[in-house]
Amino acid sequence: MTNLILGASCYRKISKKQPVFPPLNFPRITKLSWLLLGGILVIIILVGLIGIIAPPNNWDSMTYHMSRVMHWIQNQNLAHYPTYYSAQLVHPPLAEIGIMHLQILSGSDRFANLIQWFAMVSSIIGVSLIAKQLGAKQEGQLLASVFCATLPMGILQGSSTQNDYVVALFIVCLAYYTLALVSHKVIYWSVIFAIGASFGLALLTKSSAYFLSFPFLVWSSLWLWKKKKWKFHQYLLVIFLIGLLFNIAHYSRNFEVFNSPISAADYREENQNEIYSLPTLISTVIRQLSFHSDIIRYLHLEGFLTPITGKVEKLIYLIHQHILNLDPSDPRITMPGYTFRVPGVSFNEDVAVNPLHLMLIFFAIFAFIFNKKLRVNKISLTYLVVLMSSFLLFSLLLKVQPYSVRHHLPFFILFSPVVGLCYSQIIKPIPLKILAFILIVTCLPWLFNNNLRSLVGEKSILTMPRNDIYFIARQQIKEPYNEIAQIINQQECSNIGLSLGWDTKYTGKIWEYPLWVLITQGNSQKDYHFSHVVSPDNYSAKLMNQAPHNQFNYCALIAIRSSKDEPIKEMKLENQLFIENWSNSSVKLLLPKN
Repeated sequence: MTNLILGASCYRKISKKQPVFPPLNFPRITKLSWLLLGGILVIIILVGLIGIIAPPNNWDSMTYHMSRVMHWIQNQNLAHYPTYYSAQLVHPPLAEIGIMHLQILSGSDRFANLIQWFAMVSSIIGVSLIAKQLGAKQEGQLLASVFCATLPMGILQGSSTQNDYVVALFIVCLAYYTLALVSHKVIYWSVIFAIGASFGLALLTKSSAYFLSFPFLVWSSLWLWKKKKWKFHQYLLVIFLIGLLFNIAHYSRNFEVFNSPISAADYREENQNEIYSLPTLISTVIRQLSFHSDIIRYLHLEGFLTPITGKVEKLIYLIHQHILNLDPSDPRITMPGYTFRVPGVSFNEDVAVNPLHLMLIFFAIFAFIFNKKLRVNKISLTYLVVLMSSFLLFSLLLKVQPYSVRHHLPFFILFSPVVGLCYSQIIKPIPLKILAFILIVTCLPWLFNNNLRSLVGEKSILTMPRNDIYFIARQQIKEPYNEIAQIINQQECSNIGLSLGWDTKYTGKIWEYPLWVLITQGNSQKDYHFSHVVSPDNYSAKLMNQAPHNQFNYCALIAIRSSKDEPIKEMKLENQLFIENWSNSSVKLLLPKN
């Protein structure tokens, strides 16, 4: 239908001898700017090639991102299904829906990582447009794009199936259209619809979008109130209705299983702060920021200077002890079981930090405070306040955990236009481009040495077999997974039960997705089907009694337990006893007893 409408529109313009596309007016670009654009292009191309060459292989991909995709394809719908790991159900599904379409079209996971890569490319373009809206000239827009493209966390995630970059893209869209709204005297319904769509798509991607989008919606609401007074509610109603329409199907599925549209109770206990006060807010803010303090090792100056992470950690403990009267590892404001530490630089996409970029953000904020020329720009100043409010809201609501830095990625991306605007106002063009060049050079190690998808070294994705790349992070399970896949392929059985844990709370200890890959690749002539066998106390256990899951005829069970779990020897299922037939480490094959 969309193609027909667009085709009719083009035909109408051609018949009237009107141009189909507006003329392209390319601005004059200096040689140094071309060099920086080339640097961005190299980053984009290499990240994209990594995403295509390497299969999904990070922890979350193996436990829920890719697993849920395979269940949806098999079940031919997005309905919830029985699973040991509730993350496969409860988390917003948009990024994985995109992966699912690529999976179906290609017949493999060859292009699964490109959803994040596309979000990365789009965000690099988006922050340049926002910088232009804030008043930045060409140099400032270019610096904003370089800043975004060179984020270590962004480079690592751009070739994965995580969803932090995808949600960042939709928040970038929300920011862009919010600025489009407040920059004009007239209210355009197209902009209102775009704000609603950006908001809804962000919520459908990741739950962090709630606190990322809230300050922008407040900004829009206040501006609409100023323009329309009590009539502003009709615009807000449209925005929220569009957001609801995008998410209502997922909300209803969650409510059926978890009695909540957004999150299971276990996730709230694990992630949501339990006490709210000024000291706890200050505690969370300084601990979150401290994750990005290893500037010495980031710039490879450890041969000349002592890394400061130890000093920063000691200072934070002193502040907590003598000023805030809090324990930095208090489980009420810290992930249970996690002892707070200030980390160093990392090449892992779950915990990578951005020290140089944070330092540039701090300088930009100080410039806004002390530079009158920047301060009088009310829209850019409001944008900065909105970003800082979003980060404070994030710090107020969520506990500190070692993986918090993943959630920082959208903040760094949204700060890119601020950095571009600020430095282009206070630094001359040549030094500004030198700064951008430094950002490109210093990010190269993360481009080549991703510890899950490296381009160089013994574990280079250019030389390793594709199936071996799945197990880079967990070499110890490669052998048992390959062995059980071979044994399954030799059986007549095609309906495989997966018993991957017996916990009642959510857990992501067991890698599921490699089983799908190895078993289905091993015998492409068989039509394999997989279904989880879960504890009766599991949230999703009720679904096992509903069609089509109650009609699944198991002929083999793969039972995997972590080293801390009690080993399993047999299991009774639907009046059929399954007993151990093969075992390697924690992986077991159970077959029906004759």
